[in-house]
Formats: sequence, structure tokens, C-alpha cells
Amino acid sequence: MAQVDHAYARLVHAVLTTGEERQSRAGPTIGVFGAGIVLTMNDAFPILTTRKIYPKGVIGELAAFITGSTMLKTFKDFGCNYWDANAAAWLRNAGKPASEHRVGRIYGTQWRSWAGWYDQLLVLVNGIKADPNGRRHLLTTWNPSDLPDMCLPPCHLLAQFYVLNRRLHCLVYMRSVDLALGLPSDMILYGVLQALIAKECNLDCGTLQFSFGDCHIYKNHVELLQEQISRPTSTPSAQLVIAERADLFKFKPTDVEIVDYEPQAAIAYPFNV
Repeated sequence: MAQVDHAYARLVHAVLTTGEERQSRAGPTIGVFGAGIVLTMNDAFPILTTRKIYPKGVIGELAAFITGSTMLKTFKDFGCNYWDANAAAWLRNAGKPASEHRVGRIYGTQWRSWAGWYDQLLVLVNGIKADPNGRRHLLTTWNPSDLPDMCLPPCHLLAQFYVLNRRLHCLVYMRSVDLALGLPSDMILYGVLQALIAKECNLDCGTLQFSFGDCHIYKNHVELLQEQISRPTSTPSAQLVIAERADLFKFKPTDVEIVDYEPQAAIAYPFNV
């Protein structure tokens, strides 16, 4: 399997050279329909080194998801500000102070309280333990009846887990992926989630795969991405260290640490809302 920076650069190059220009809700893009990337969790943690990534906010986002909270404050308490702009733009929060903003029934609420009661994450873990060869080890976030109660519909819709030779593999389907800002964060988020589930089930990690529907690059990211993928790559060495005390269902960002991460300079990509 390809190293994370090589696989990412190939994907970006393919979209830039074969993609079509399209208008979108958040600005003009260059995109393709149908693409993917395969990463290995057992070699190194999937975090890009061709630019500095700040994982604290992503790990805080995952911690907030695992609580199942619908409130923006939960994300901010865990050190994640990613949802501030979307919550502020949501009409349901109009006129309310930021401290009372909701994000709605987004990813984590669907994981922990589908239809108000069904805990998909708990069912997933119990299913992997009881029947590792099962074909129903899934997490889904696309709940059509709840879409009006989300400040942003989910982009990563489905994650399927697969056990082979005591390794836990994960395949994520995304309806929409922003290659500059979205995918690097999602690789970290699902990398940590996969590792936490593997720990909970006494398994090692295998591959982490992503399959994309609308795979795009915003036009205002093109030059910066071209610079990034032209940078030299090195053998990845970053590793995820999970504290022995870590509990998937009570996860806190301080339960994990990414060590031996040696990135190049940061690149400030503009955020398109």
C-alpha cells in the first residue's frame, strides 16, 4: 500500500488533471465523481507530512461525536472550532448567543442515538466481538428524516468494518470530499476511531480506505495544493499512542497522542462555508 503522502498526491494530481469545473454551494470547484484512497494503519498513522496538520481539533471533534451531543459548546469544550461557522450560519441559531448554538443531529448523534435511542457504536463493538466475520459491522450517518435538524448534512455517510487475521479494516464512503481541508482531517478522525475500536475489540489495525462520490478541490485551493504536492515526501513515521486507560465510550482527546510526527511547513488554506 502506498505511503499516505504519495497516495494523497496521486489523488490530488488526478483530480487536477482530469476533473471538471463545477459550481457549488461554497464556491467553484474542480472535481471528479468516483475516486478513492487506500492507507495502511499498521505502517504509520495516516497524517500528512507535506504540510503541518494540527490534529488537536480533529481529535476533539471525534471526542464530541462520541458523546452524541447536539450542542456546539461540546465541540468547543473539547478544543474543536470546526463547527463554529456552520452553526453560526444555521438559521435555527439566528439571534442566539454562540454559547447556545446547536449543531443539530449530526454525525455523533446518529452514531449514539439514531431515532433517539439506537446506539450504533455500541452495537458495532458488540457485533465485532460476537461475530468478527459478520458483514453488518456498520456506522451510518445519513438519516433523511433528521437532515432538516443538522446545521450541515454529513459528508462521510457510511463506515464498514471488517476483521481478517485479527486485524480490523475500515472502509469509509463519503458523498462529498474537499481534498485540501476535509480529507486530511477525515483520515485522522477515522484513523483514531478505527484504532479505538480495535483496542476495544482486542484487535490490531489494518487498512483504512476511503471511497468518494463528489471528490473536489476548491478553485481557491488549487495553487496551494500544487505547491503542497510538489514538496518532497519522506517515509512516514508518525505513530498513534493510545493510553491504557482509554475507553472508546468515554473517549477524551488526552487519551491519545501522535508521536514522531515530522511535517513540513503549514499551509493556510481558506475555509469555504
